[in-house]
Amino acid sequence: MKIALVAEHTSPLPAHKGEPTCGESVHIASVSRHLAKLGHRVTVYSRRDAEGLPGRSRMGRGVNVEYLAAGPEYTLREHEVAEHTGAFAAALADRLDEDSPDVIHAFGWTSGLAALSAADTAGGVTEDTAIVQTFHSLNASEQRAGLPERQERVRLEAAIAGRADAVVVNSADQRFELARMGLPRTRVNVVPYGVDTDHFTVEGGVATEPWKGRREERTRIISVTGLAGGGADALIETMVRLPEAELVIVAGPAPVELALDDDARRLELLAKEAGVDDRVTLTGPVDRKEMPRLLRSADIYVSAAPYDPYGGAVLEAMACGLPVVATAVGSATGAVLDGTTGVLLRSARPEALGSALRGLIAESTMRSAYGIAGADRAESRFTWQRVAAETERVYSRARPQDGELPAAVGDDAH
Repeated sequence: MKIALVAEHTSPLPAHKGEPTCGESVHIASVSRHLAKLGHRVTVYSRRDAEGLPGRSRMGRGVNVEYLAAGPEYTLREHEVAEHTGAFAAALADRLDEDSPDVIHAFGWTSGLAALSAADTAGGVTEDTAIVQTFHSLNASEQRAGLPERQERVRLEAAIAGRADAVVVNSADQRFELARMGLPRTRVNVVPYGVDTDHFTVEGGVATEPWKGRREERTRIISVTGLAGGGADALIETMVRLPEAELVIVAGPAPVELALDDDARRLELLAKEAGVDDRVTLTGPVDRKEMPRLLRSADIYVSAAPYDPYGGAVLEAMACGLPVVATAVGSATGAVLDGTTGVLLRSARPEALGSALRGLIAESTMRSAYGIAGADRAESRFTWQRVAAETERVYSRARPQDGELPAAVGDDAH
């Protein structure tokens, strides 16, 4: 199949050297490469968001990235991207006229708007072209986590889902939200986020920095999260209850200069006021090449995020053999099996986190069992190869010539 992946607001090729870091970029890059390995030809269409980008770049065998001119050539925030979606859609329509795909797969609501608009106007798009929509996040879900309400986006997400031939989400929670919007369950496919189990492995070296204590003295806890709204405050407050442990908080993928970042300074002050600053370390983003070594140096992974649409960091920790304590939100609910690979919590209150973490600190045998089960689960259920194969199944079922659609992918997600 010829597959057009539409990602207006992100690119699978970072401007700097290395691998993509944000959740959606990692998803698109990984799925693209593995779809190509399955024999498909993939083109990713992204907005030109930096000066000097070529019109077309080769990401790997069978995968190309095309940058379309739409708005200023620098990174924009979500609402700013939406202001240029019309121009992006027009440029996309021109490209689809020249290179007609079998499948158009959009990631995110602005990309969905652009894909539907381009499909309506591009002569190269026919009734045989399947339109697939992925929502990593829905505003209805974000509102439940206390994030800002955007009613216009809620209406647009419902309209986009209704027009697509198939909808893909990362978790059963998102399928539930779409059902509340009136979308039939059979139209929604749960295809989870993935993990590179060739890179994130149990075996391998471990990092010695930036830990402040020595392994024989303290249990090591690690979390990869945003410094604002990612649960870092609750984790630091939890450390008061865990005098036998030390914590490293790795900032999320957004570039952070800790010395200049207001949230980093606020968290450092919180740790000092709580009397745990000698056992808490904040880092900026860690290069993905180094992340497995850092994860393997810890004993427990914890996520106190009130909302986690991807769950990528949880999966990477599981693949490295760490037991996981996480709030039962978003993709974490599908990744972590409570009582088998870790502990799922209803809330991220410090007392709940402290209780769960104390239980694992005291039971090294349980930590080992959870870690072994988590690594097995990551390898058997969440590899990018399997994610790409399930995505391919969605495409095949969505194409009109393939006949009547069977049950949606993802009913056996666990």
